[in-house]
Amino acid sequence: MKKVALITGGSSGLGYALAELLGKQDYSIIIVARNQERINKAVSSLSSMKITVKGISCDITSEVALKKTFEQVKTEYGKIDYLVLNAGVVTTKLLSDYTSAAEMKQDLEIDLWGTILSAHTFLPLLVNGTKVLLISSGFGLMGAAGYSMYCAAKAGIINFGECLRRELLNKGINVYVACPGDMDTPQFHQEIKNAPQWMKKETHRKLMKTAEVAVKILNQAKGKKKYLIVPSGDVNLLVVLSKILPRKFRDYLLDNMFPRP
Repeated sequence: MKKVALITGGSSGLGYALAELLGKQDYSIIIVARNQERINKAVSSLSSMKITVKGISCDITSEVALKKTFEQVKTEYGKIDYLVLNAGVVTTKLLSDYTSAAEMKQDLEIDLWGTILSAHTFLPLLVNGTKVLLISSGFGLMGAAGYSMYCAAKAGIINFGECLRRELLNKGINVYVACPGDMDTPQFHQEIKNAPQWMKKETHRKLMKTAEVAVKILNQAKGKKKYLIVPSGDVNLLVVLSKILPRKFRDYLLDNMFPRP
């Protein structure tokens, strides 16, 4: 029986790149995303590569919508061999510039709560040998001005993933969390477009291709020893510096690397 990979946020960006790569590894692909038009485009593109793929429109912050998706996947596939929890958004705004609690909660709802709720919903379909990949960010390892909600959500994913990893170790299910840096995605370009002017002064951010990041992530998501996957050189440098430098020196470097209002 063919292996099944379900990818939330799989209609574009890194999610699509992971869907394509897993499809070429002979997985049947299930793309779960909100925008039906993007889903249709992704399904058409993957199908043209002879990849078996299905698209499901679903809001991952909705328990009702996820349960409906769960029932459909259970009926049609019966299992999930690779679960990729990738769906997310990013808002670039100072904490003081938010005007409502609902606006503040958006990133937390989609990035963190949506990831947790998706993991809980699809747990019964995971089998011995299943891999679970959660997509966090380099900003899950540090806090940057203008990304308060995003950084909080992505840091939460890292710790949630570590909890889930230990809960599933004895069931033969491996859990990984990837922390990529900046990638050339529609979301990144929209992020920069919407950013306040003081953030646009930044010039050093280098963009990785999503296909390259996807290859690095899947190559490292093997076995039980490795949990945190850092596919980007700049983020890996942050991890190394955080281990060898006193906190005050690390903070000094980051204070001068990233823009401040």
